[in-house]
Amino acid sequence: MKGCHLLPAISAEAGRPSHKPTRILSVKCSMIPLSHPHDFYGAQPPCVRAAIDAASTFKDLRKGGRVMQQGETSHQLHQVMSGEVKVSSVSHDGRETVVALIRAGGWVSLSEIFSGLPGNADVTAITPVRLRSVSRSALLELMREHPTIAEELLRVLSQRFSILYHTSVDRSVLSLKERVIKVLYIQAYSRGAPTGEVTISLPQEELAKLLDAGRQALNRVLQELQREGLIESGYGAVRLLGLEAVQKKYGYLVDVGQPVAVYRD
Repeated sequence: MKGCHLLPAISAEAGRPSHKPTRILSVKCSMIPLSHPHDFYGAQPPCVRAAIDAASTFKDLRKGGRVMQQGETSHQLHQVMSGEVKVSSVSHDGRETVVALIRAGGWVSLSEIFSGLPGNADVTAITPVRLRSVSRSALLELMREHPTIAEELLRVLSQRFSILYHTSVDRSVLSLKERVIKVLYIQAYSRGAPTGEVTISLPQEELAKLLDAGRQALNRVLQELQREGLIESGYGAVRLLGLEAVQKKYGYLVDVGQPVAVYRD
């Protein structure tokens, strides 16, 4: 396996592996799409993927199953192979805030496995999930034998930091209505909806946690956006009626050069 240190193509402009953003929507905006920014496995050469596979264990989780618990020390790295998980934190008074949604391909517990610190969030399946796990010791050995793994991990961690930074700034400076618009827009954009019309299957309770907002306040905002003709809100889902309409009215929210995770399911 040691002869399999194939480096990804280097971009002359960026001086880094060529994980080039690919615009998959017809709508023009300055969002920066990042293809599977939570996945360091997919870009590896076949022999490196085979080595990771050999070091992996697999299991299935039902909806609501726990991948990681806040406060526990992790000795394994986990990949969501199918389904979706939420990364959330619970305050002292029991209020849950959803930090991120990780879809198929994404890895969790990256920071914990390298820092050795207790996890600062729960990771919970919000759909049935197929889960891959790799032990810390196996990962470190793989990184020594295959430098491309370390390179990809650096990319993943750096892009994840950038996404979380923008999310943190938005929560600090934007109103709830602005945050709702931006989150729905990003969810539609990340799913590659060619017309921007997309149904986001997320109950209002979970959307409120993602926005760190009260359900009543969120409901008032959703009703306002429905009156503006931008969304349709139903049981367990919100339908965004078009990226172009959002960009026309609220372009200052989306034309900001913000990195966005893009998935091609």
